[in-house]
Amino acid sequence: MQTTMTLRSEIEKGIADLGMNFSSFGELSGINRGIFSAILNGNPPKPISLNQMEAITRAFGYPEGWMFDLYIEECFYDGKPNRRRVEPFLIRCAELHRMDCIQEVLSRLLEDLKHVSMIFDIAETLFLSGHVQESLVFYECVVENEKYHHSERLAISHYRLFRASIGEDNEQNLRAALRFEPFCGKLPDHHRLDGLLQLTNIYFNLGRWKEVEFYADELRIFANHIYQDQIQNKKTKIKDYLQTDRHLVVYYGQGYLQKGNALEHQGKYDAAMEYIEGYSDLSWFENLDDVGKVEVEKFKDWATANRLNLALLKGDFSVLEEYSSFLEKHPHELLPSVLTILESANKNNFKIEEILTKFLPMITEDNDDNYYSSSFVANRQANLYYQLALYNFRNKKKKNTIEFTLQALDLSIKLNNRIVSMNSIALFEEMRSEAQVEQIKSYENLIRTVYLNA
Repeated sequence: MQTTMTLRSEIEKGIADLGMNFSSFGELSGINRGIFSAILNGNPPKPISLNQMEAITRAFGYPEGWMFDLYIEECFYDGKPNRRRVEPFLIRCAELHRMDCIQEVLSRLLEDLKHVSMIFDIAETLFLSGHVQESLVFYECVVENEKYHHSERLAISHYRLFRASIGEDNEQNLRAALRFEPFCGKLPDHHRLDGLLQLTNIYFNLGRWKEVEFYADELRIFANHIYQDQIQNKKTKIKDYLQTDRHLVVYYGQGYLQKGNALEHQGKYDAAMEYIEGYSDLSWFENLDDVGKVEVEKFKDWATANRLNLALLKGDFSVLEEYSSFLEKHPHELLPSVLTILESANKNNFKIEEILTKFLPMITEDNDDNYYSSSFVANRQANLYYQLALYNFRNKKKKNTIEFTLQALDLSIKLNNRIVSMNSIALFEEMRSEAQVEQIKSYENLIRTVYLNA
């Protein structure tokens, strides 16, 4: 109670410093005289609501969050947490980045683990209102203190932390995926769909094709299960309230697409071709709204591109003219498509100067309209530089080889893309005797950053 009285003393002092009484300050703050009397002179004193506390702060002209450290006692009046004060107070502290107050309140709440449910509700309120970063400390608290391993709120907390952790650092993404994986199957259906898709994409960027296959299969099977449920519900006139982040056709199609991609990268071209048929025409999918129809067209385009990719990878370069026409009409596909064309050329010892001259300048330009994720784009860009280096190396263009190798190494280090980094290092060492002094210096500086950040 000592700190509570200190808060009241500060309020009384502030009123006195303004030369006001309860009535005049009540008019200034919007709090009537009777409430002030009950707050300051009641026996026991009336607890102060957060709205009243902030009204008093504004009336004094003090910055937001004034005396929040002392206000904590109001949240635990009579020694027990009062949710009507605790919840809005923690949300306000999060908005003002008052981690000191948040940690103090959480510490006191966790003296009784039944309050974990309140902490989760606060996290969800913050997350759904757009305060994603501010919500993470509360989700971490749930993860660390939830005693029921199979609880839905534990799984959702792991999912929220997982989604917030995904960025362009591949190693960080891998750590996030490994932490989240055991909880994906415990999520509500709409989160589970998205969790499976995110895991598939992370392992794709890491080049871990067996994991991509596994989660693509999981995604395809589960999306089909949800789809069949929706069709049945429609027949029986049961309302379906499942709200997914993306249209359901996205999850269904991505299960086929990523399975085929994984098989393609393992050289299983005939098997990959079979999965292309699974997403090449999804117009049969029921309940397609305008958004769903746009997604179906994307899958149709990807199917066309991937058929051409497989032909090239098998050594059939007669499709290059058709591919060139396709890319002119679908510039969004330039980066992944030209990358595959390069890989095919390097594998089959084929020259593609016309394709590179035509499309390479368009790829290196920033494209704000790209509908691929930033992580996908960055990793494909790093691999593109390496494949360009390899192509120039094969065609005896030493200067270009070294420049593209350094670009590949620079970007792959930033992304923690170990495969491209190791390949780039090996290629540079092969060309070191041809490199200029400044190029060697740039290379050594890049290698030094790896050591420093290890």
